[in-house]
Amino acid sequence: MFEISKNISIQMEIFQNSKIYTIDNFYANPDSVVEYFLKTVPPLWKMEDNPSNNSNYFEDRRHQIESNDIIKVYEFLAFLCEKPLPDSNSNLITTNAFRFKKCEFNNYKDNYWWPHLDFGYTGIVYLNLNDHVSGTNLYEIINHNEEPPKFPEHSDPWRNKNNYKLVKTLIPRYYRLVLFEALKFYHGMNICKDDYFSESFRFNQVFFF
Repeated sequence: MFEISKNISIQMEIFQNSKIYTIDNFYANPDSVVEYFLKTVPPLWKMEDNPSNNSNYFEDRRHQIESNDIIKVYEFLAFLCEKPLPDSNSNLITTNAFRFKKCEFNNYKDNYWWPHLDFGYTGIVYLNLNDHVSGTNLYEIINHNEEPPKFPEHSDPWRNKNNYKLVKTLIPRYYRLVLFEALKFYHGMNICKDDYFSESFRFNQVFFF
């Protein structure tokens, strides 16, 4: 199911002294991958956070499935970004599934969603068929009181745009993978329209290095 396509297209660019990879046509059978994920509704994520607005104003859900079928994908991406395999999670299939409720809390016009850092390189496979907009934003922090957040993600995830400079948006395509240095760039999902303020989930698969 997670076979990498033989027709992948790899582009690499240097941005602020860091390599960003864009890989189109990543999976050989992307429809089967999506169908596999959609068989089960993933559980809500970080529900141990206190306070949390997850399930009140939005749903942040995540599959975490152990399978040796995904190891070859981790190996390929680790080779590409020249990083070691994760010590304990190189057999972990992880997704992000996200949707919002229409309410005053979700003010995406004045705010960005939770700019944050990850552990190293991060890979994201976009899995929404017709979305060419809601990719991933990279930021620089203008107001350093924002760095790092001292509260749980789901308590106050919308951060005022005046505190950040948007430096780049990674554009999504169906089964495109982007691979970038997520420890260098504050980043977060680009919520800039109402597509996911309904029954539909913004949906992707993620890899952490």
